[in-house]
Amino acid sequence: MSERIGIGEGGKTIRQMMEENERLYLETGCYAGITEPHLLKEDPVKGELFHSRIMASLIAGRETTRMVSGSPFVREVAELCLGIYTPEGDNIAQSTGIQIHIKLMGDNIQWMINKNYEEEVGINDGDFFIANEPVISGMHAADVYDILPIFWEDELIGWVSTVIMEMDIGAVSPGLMPTANVERGTDGLKFCCERIGSNDKLNRDFEHKIEICLDMSDIFLLDRKGAIAANIRVREDIKRIIGEFGLDYYKRATRELIEEERRNQIVRIKQRMVPGRYRGVVPAEFPMADQPVSWIPAKRDTIRLIPIQMDVLPSAGLVLDFEGIGEWGWHPFNGTPQAVWGGVSIVTVQTLAYDGRGNLGSLLPIEVKEPPIDSLFNPSQIKKLATSTPWAPLLDVFGMWTHLLGIAFYLRGFREETFNYRSSAGWQMAGYDQMGNKRPLLAAGTGYFGPGACGVCDGVDCGGWLATPEVDMGSAEVWELFVPQMELSHRLEPYSVGYGRFRSGLAVPTVVMIHRSQQLVGSGALGTASDGIIPNLGQFGGYPGGRRNNLLLRYDNLPELMEKRQPLLHEVGHPADLKDRFPGQVFDVGLIPVPTEIYEGDMLLSVSTAAGGLGDPIERDPAWITADMDNGLTTEWQASNIYCVKARYDEEEKRWKVDEVATRELREAKRKERLSRGVPVKEWWQRYRQRLMDRDMDDKILEMYQSSMRLSEAFTREFKDFWAMPDDLNL
Repeated sequence: MSERIGIGEGGKTIRQMMEENERLYLETGCYAGITEPHLLKEDPVKGELFHSRIMASLIAGRETTRMVSGSPFVREVAELCLGIYTPEGDNIAQSTGIQIHIKLMGDNIQWMINKNYEEEVGINDGDFFIANEPVISGMHAADVYDILPIFWEDELIGWVSTVIMEMDIGAVSPGLMPTANVERGTDGLKFCCERIGSNDKLNRDFEHKIEICLDMSDIFLLDRKGAIAANIRVREDIKRIIGEFGLDYYKRATRELIEEERRNQIVRIKQRMVPGRYRGVVPAEFPMADQPVSWIPAKRDTIRLIPIQMDVLPSAGLVLDFEGIGEWGWHPFNGTPQAVWGGVSIVTVQTLAYDGRGNLGSLLPIEVKEPPIDSLFNPSQIKKLATSTPWAPLLDVFGMWTHLLGIAFYLRGFREETFNYRSSAGWQMAGYDQMGNKRPLLAAGTGYFGPGACGVCDGVDCGGWLATPEVDMGSAEVWELFVPQMELSHRLEPYSVGYGRFRSGLAVPTVVMIHRSQQLVGSGALGTASDGIIPNLGQFGGYPGGRRNNLLLRYDNLPELMEKRQPLLHEVGHPADLKDRFPGQVFDVGLIPVPTEIYEGDMLLSVSTAAGGLGDPIERDPAWITADMDNGLTTEWQASNIYCVKARYDEEEKRWKVDEVATRELREAKRKERLSRGVPVKEWWQRYRQRLMDRDMDDKILEMYQSSMRLSEAFTREFKDFWAMPDDLNL
């Protein structure tokens, strides 16, 4: 018997296996060179049973982690998932949960392979590896990967990986997505695919490190133990599956699952999308001028333009291009090309590959053109920059991609599939909880989102978020045990809506009161980068959702109100008159609150808003509007001013009724008013061209265009051609 050289199949090294796999794909266009998949087709019942066993194992492993973890993010929100991978690091199947990590977990495995871990570090049965370094792969440092190799005898046959979003990563500013940090050293702990255990046991020195470095070391270590328990469970299940189906079948079938999904994805793209070019743009705002940072160049407010172009090819491929994106900056919102693939994974699994069989094959028909070097999504200085919160601009960008996909679906006739997503902002804190423990804390409620309208009906109220199809912020009572707060409202907010013939779903803002903390500092938790400039997610005449923001409210006489049992504020309502309605001080702290001391009785509001509506709002059926009014989902002001519907409340029947004559007159008046305000496109174009020539715009907008033009000749050429500007004009 020849001496084994590597730990891969037939004595190969896993790097040799990966390189061979890549070669076969380039030569054939089929994953692993599988030009004629037949194993799963020959016995489809057996193939379906095989896949279902793997999926059942992953989902059971996910539930194992939830039961071990002490984090409300894991137990209540299920902010985690598991994936099973080939020896080369290619995703075979993914559990339910946060779908961003299909490729990212595999990228970490492949980084270990490329760095020759097999020889220089060692990969052994029972080893635990940990990773959260966005420079290698990942969305942000709070996403921590626990990776376990799977061996059959002496051969590496795969990997299982769990990802958990951690509540504390040791960053310099509050929370899991710090915003006041601008340099790499302030991001928190980073793990570069490090071995933290062996023989199925976590290393004690690693535990010592975490206990010293993190305020929430107990939660972090419980998450590791939950992830390890899940990974071991999946590993043993895979061995049982091999025992049932055979090792050869396992190796061939897992690769065919990837190739089968690649082919199915091509069919779906051909079936559901019209070939062509689809374009959108996202303005990302980074208000850093007032943040307490030590690096002076970081103290500036900037806006970055992020164009996104989707080309649907006749061959059923998709190409995403970010040509025209602006430059990186001294802030925590810088991303990487790997993080962009995370956004692709999120959207793909919710729009095209939503049948539970999503894997690497779902992504293979998609090409992402690498963002320009030194751009926001591809900084050359990435090893020096903060990368704690690229989540914010990426969620807005890929919310826009769902918008583009929705248009493509609509054109093909798949109108039920038309929708889009927005994310939101929230509060995160550092300080003492109600038990006197110093911890970073997250105000609950930032996940109650309203998805956009679909092509045939309203969006689902509080029923959609870009990051996961499972929208669940968990029990308020559990969050109140964990964070020194009392939730005062779970009310669907009428003013969060994206208006249209079909409206978006409504969102639920966070309304909490600080309770029993001796000291807290608040800051912003971001899943968005738009503040004053709203991404246009309205479709076919629909309006975008409203402005997202954070508010701090401080009562003048809270003890007196409570003594008299007077009602406290429990809804946001129309933001314009909030200062008139609230008996105290109202601080509009913006998208990124400057770290601020928060006191007993202070109220924190996160104004969550929804995605876009579809169609003209004044074409909405008046009966739908009065039904919403009866349920508190639309106000009389909105009915009259936005939908142009006159309604009166019938005291006897306790419901709203439409005044049909007044409604017709109001809608006709609105159409005439629109015509009176309208101008010919040529006149509009000339007016705004002159403004550009005169540089008659906000300095931040001007710098935004300059930033994109510095990186992209193509963007500059197209911009100047559209506005008929001289070649020598330099904005």
